[in-house]
Amino acid sequence: MATLNRILAWRPGGYARDGARIFGWLLLRAAAQALTVLLLARWLGASGYGEFVAALAVASFFTPLAGLGLGAVLLMRGARAPEHLPALSAQATRLWAISALGFTLVAAAALYWALPTPPPLWALAALALAEVAAASWVELVARRMQARHQANRFGAIQAGLPLARLVALAIGMALLPASPASWMLAYAAASFASAALIAAHVLRDPAPAPGSDPNLPWATLVRDGAPFTVGAVALRLQAEFNKPVLAHLDYAQAGALGVAQRVVDLGLLPLTALQEALWPRVYAADRPAARLWRTGAVLMALALLAGLALAAAAPLLPWLLGAEFADAASALVSLAGLPALQLMRNLGNAALIASGNSQHLNGVYLVAAAAGVLLALWLVPTQGLPGAVWAIYGSEGAALMIQGAIGAGSWFFCHHDRAARKT
Repeated sequence: MATLNRILAWRPGGYARDGARIFGWLLLRAAAQALTVLLLARWLGASGYGEFVAALAVASFFTPLAGLGLGAVLLMRGARAPEHLPALSAQATRLWAISALGFTLVAAAALYWALPTPPPLWALAALALAEVAAASWVELVARRMQARHQANRFGAIQAGLPLARLVALAIGMALLPASPASWMLAYAAASFASAALIAAHVLRDPAPAPGSDPNLPWATLVRDGAPFTVGAVALRLQAEFNKPVLAHLDYAQAGALGVAQRVVDLGLLPLTALQEALWPRVYAADRPAARLWRTGAVLMALALLAGLALAAAAPLLPWLLGAEFADAASALVSLAGLPALQLMRNLGNAALIASGNSQHLNGVYLVAAAAGVLLALWLVPTQGLPGAVWAIYGSEGAALMIQGAIGAGSWFFCHHDRAARKT
């Protein structure tokens, strides 16, 4: 009863306002992404779309590596000590520039090696630059704005990249032949233009004030970002590794899974906006666990409703995209339980971070990534698309099991220490 009263007494205030602002921008981003998927799938067809999403999946593995987790470090440290944020941002930008160059080259080589019938090397290089360098830069700047509680600027940056790519797609459909390579070139041009605009905007920000330097060695920033880097790579492996594996069976199946996962992402926009507005408040709260528990109950109800809505909307996909995307509808129904699992994992991760136990995230992420990769390699070659879906669920389940084990272990040692002090 006490818990119910606390939930009913909750007054979100600024949290809800920031959540609404972020949701508005994410809604705009979602509209651009939805229209891009619709036009691109019709332009390239199931196989061509599958070829692109398989290549994009491989490139996306290297995006968080290029970012070194620095965006999350800016969010966490900047929310706690805003006066240090300008100096931290300058330091993070220098680190990002070095890592982005190296991982872009690695990504281009991996793309050529991983795909069964790769597009031309110039197209793969353009895609690697766009997805690794440009996307990681946009993420770094967006988290800087989020740390300042500048919800509108954070949302505008998040929406700008998909809008630019939609414009590029419209131009490409009018001027370029319908092929994955053509779209990779247009995709890269839009990404570079968006990143350049953001860079010009950032250069107008005031320089760090004298004495605001937190004096953090670069190694400290890399170490602090390591759990977030590992986590982001693990999440990409969970969600994307099955696509290049599916591509070796059939590009069309990879395209169907890509469409289903994109629809899940779009359907979770309100939930995503509320989570993005919640994290800086949790990290700055005096009682982060209470804040997570109170807000998490509401978010879980939304996640369950979102899953039901996604399953109900699944039959619309073949009607919108064509009969060759019928497999995407069945995949979407199968993925309807994913929003609740992902929310549980996100809340558990936030609890570890807020309690100062972010070092345990490495174990959570690594186990989840290993489970996703091994399950995909085991299930996809024999079961195809259904096996890819089961691999996603297995990876999320492994993450939750490890979180539970860490939580139980922390409670045991804490309880044991209290009992020892009493005696």
